[in-house]
Amino acid sequence: MEKQSSSNKGLISFIVIFIVLIIAAATGAIWYLMQKEKPSSTVAQQQKSIKLNQTEKILSKIGPLYPLAPMRVNLKNQNGKDVYLKITLSLELNNKLLANELDAKNTEIRNKIILLLSSQSIESIASDIGKVKICNTIKNTLNTMLTDGKIRHVYIVNFVIE
Repeated sequence: MEKQSSSNKGLISFIVIFIVLIIAAATGAIWYLMQKEKPSSTVAQQQKSIKLNQTEKILSKIGPLYPLAPMRVNLKNQNGKDVYLKITLSLELNNKLLANELDAKNTEIRNKIILLLSSQSIESIASDIGKVKICNTIKNTLNTMLTDGKIRHVYIVNFVIE
């Protein structure tokens, strides 16, 4: 009986040691895989940081902005109903000195923009493409009037059709 008991003890000891080794191996494997994943998360953070830096560079390349007062314009309408466009624009300038010229020509600039917008129909400016076209038209028209610089871009800050 003692032989059987000592052989059972040996078997139990072997099983316990085997289970401990399996747990240690599994823990080591999990730790190794977690360490291996850290560099990829670091890479992802570096990529995110690079994207943020690129966005900051793009934003830093935007020239000085010249906000225009909101305008309300009556649009062309085939139905005979009055349809209004409430719009606020901001002009991106290629230099700060141009702001002085825009101040001096503010009335003429607003007049040109109102004439351009009031000649438009709802259908022609309601789409994104229409908005881009009207911004380019405004930019090109105003640039012909300017001597101290150029308008790089026209931004729509607010756009409501009533």
